[in-house]
Amino acid sequence: MAESVAQILARARLSRNTLSGQVAVVTGAGRGIGRESASALAWLGAKVVIAELNNVLGTETRELIHKDAGEALFIHTDVSDAESVTALAAETHKSFRTVDILVNNAILCPAVSVVDMDVELWDEVVAVNLRGAFLTCKTFLPEMLAKKHGTIVNMISTEAMPGLSAYIATKQGVAAFSQSLALEVEGQGVYVIPFGPGMVDTPGIRNVASKLAPRLGMSAEQFLGVSLHPAFEGLMPVEYAGVATTYLIAKLADEFHGETVTGYGVLERAGVIQPPEVRGQAPGSSEALLER
Repeated sequence: MAESVAQILARARLSRNTLSGQVAVVTGAGRGIGRESASALAWLGAKVVIAELNNVLGTETRELIHKDAGEALFIHTDVSDAESVTALAAETHKSFRTVDILVNNAILCPAVSVVDMDVELWDEVVAVNLRGAFLTCKTFLPEMLAKKHGTIVNMISTEAMPGLSAYIATKQGVAAFSQSLALEVEGQGVYVIPFGPGMVDTPGIRNVASKLAPRLGMSAEQFLGVSLHPAFEGLMPVEYAGVATTYLIAKLADEFHGETVTGYGVLERAGVIQPPEVRGQAPGSSEALLER
């Protein structure tokens, strides 16, 4: 039986009041790592804003958090649209007054080769993945700087793959954007981290598996069985990715400010999984592929 977020957080020695009094905005929190990160943040006591485009998924995440005695607010949000992000901030401030944590997780990830990709689709991927991160950071950063307190986690991917040119290009852009932003806010109490969760079992990766696998000489089944860390037999369970995101925010934000870090590395630091050398196996790649 798979472990729950609460069980994994307990193994990471985090208590339910670790983030008490803080407010977190999680984009793309309707499913996958976004949902599990939102759930983990709420379990640790944060008030969570679910910034999600899909009304059904956003509502489901809110109800799951409420069921576990957490506090959450769902706000319909299109991160690629400046007016929508402005409305997100207004509704968040109306309900919770301030924002302490921002997790940029919303993505668009079509599996299409460059020669087959419409210009409009390319622009849409850039708008959601890269422009969206810029808009939310620009919107919430000023208040973090004013109170000299805040953490921004921008989800990235660093492994090139055929058929994911637009997605990978934007995610590498987010990594560079995050590192540059970290330099801009250095020494001002705000931490910015480009975070690659890992090869995680999410709806997103399952949606593209059948198209990506043949390009890599695999079947879809083989692709979904890939493991980048010996602690996992196959893809990382999504609950672990949510815990890794949350542990990074709660315990390691200052240490990894401006540096790329993977979910595997964070989970090792949390004591949830053992480093490969401890298990007597050669270290594997910790490159992140898909996060949502």
